[in-house]
Amino acid sequence: MSTSSGLSARGVVPLSRAKIDRALARLVGIFGLGFALLSLPVLSDSIGTLKPDWAIGILIALFGSLVVACVCSFLGRGVRASMAVVACLFVLALALWPFAVRSPEAALGTQPWLWYVVIVSVGAAAISFTPSWAGVYTVLVPIVYTVLRILPAGGGASVPLALLDATYTLLLGSFLVIVIASLRQAASRVDQAQATAVARYADAAKRAATEQERTRVDTVIHDRVLSSLLAAARSTTEEERRIAVQMAERALVALQSADAETEASPDLPRTVLVERCRALAEALPADVGFEATGSFEGTLPARVLEGVYAAAVQAIVNSIQHAGVTDALGHPVARHISLLGDADEGFTLVVSDTGSGFAPDAVPADRLGMRISIRERVNSIGGSVQVRSVPEAGTSVIIEWHAGRQHEVFA
Repeated sequence: MSTSSGLSARGVVPLSRAKIDRALARLVGIFGLGFALLSLPVLSDSIGTLKPDWAIGILIALFGSLVVACVCSFLGRGVRASMAVVACLFVLALALWPFAVRSPEAALGTQPWLWYVVIVSVGAAAISFTPSWAGVYTVLVPIVYTVLRILPAGGGASVPLALLDATYTLLLGSFLVIVIASLRQAASRVDQAQATAVARYADAAKRAATEQERTRVDTVIHDRVLSSLLAAARSTTEEERRIAVQMAERALVALQSADAETEASPDLPRTVLVERCRALAEALPADVGFEATGSFEGTLPARVLEGVYAAAVQAIVNSIQHAGVTDALGHPVARHISLLGDADEGFTLVVSDTGSGFAPDAVPADRLGMRISIRERVNSIGGSVQVRSVPEAGTSVIIEWHAGRQHEVFA
């Protein structure tokens, strides 16, 4: 529990822990309801020893809470609260059982019907409570049941027989709590490893992009700014000064884009972008779909390919960190990278998810991931970025690049 909470506090989505919690809740919900239904014949045999109003009340309370918990486990909402209600109602039913029997004499020699669903209540406690409180519950229930079992209203069993039943309940309940806690702890460790891997991957991508940009800015300073200064220093005629001014203007444009063209870099096949995006989708810890359609014939400037790919990395990392685990309907968040190519015009790259979404206009100015790592990087290579997002309705980052624009930017 603590590991998962720590991950969430840092903004990293606990993917594996969420899946394990959903699976365990559904198992407890299904088998709990099944065990309760199997105990109906026992309840029917002992109905004569109970007061009608109490029998109906206990039946409605326990079975109703089990049905609600089972439904909540499949909807993925209100699971812990509904399971906690099941666990608490069971303890309450144990405590009030002496008031439910018609008379102590009528209950002598019988076993309380609640015995057959005691493990269901322990499973519900293991889902809803922390491991420590679930352990307390696992010990408390056998103690309460032992006291009830010895009383005439609980059947007046002998102390050894009551202790035997309590020991059985304690052992089975402890095993169930330990298994659930161990699975959750293992899932939290997987999430910790995934979070570390995502952070390292994002850090490596950012450092690589920073190094590339530093090299390119150095190239601008050396090849354009320095040349402009030398031309200005050596100009003696009006024509030479006009040329120096033009060179300075081009150098300023290149510096503003923060990403100058490196003429020495060879063009790369457009299929390289497809393969790198496919490899990105397969390498990430979250499930990310990939699709490439259209034509990817021809080549791209190396810096265009690097800029678009780096922007895609930032967009998918943002999705993993901020989109959440489930969508508004409780389904797992779907993430997708799609490429649409046009050999003559360019291509469109879309990074989308069905997660929590956000209001783009409300993003603080100091959040640089979207503004610097995506928008300005793509703009500097002649591309454009659209961000379409609505709270609770997912996000799409649309990156477009057209071959005609590169000449306007790099001229």
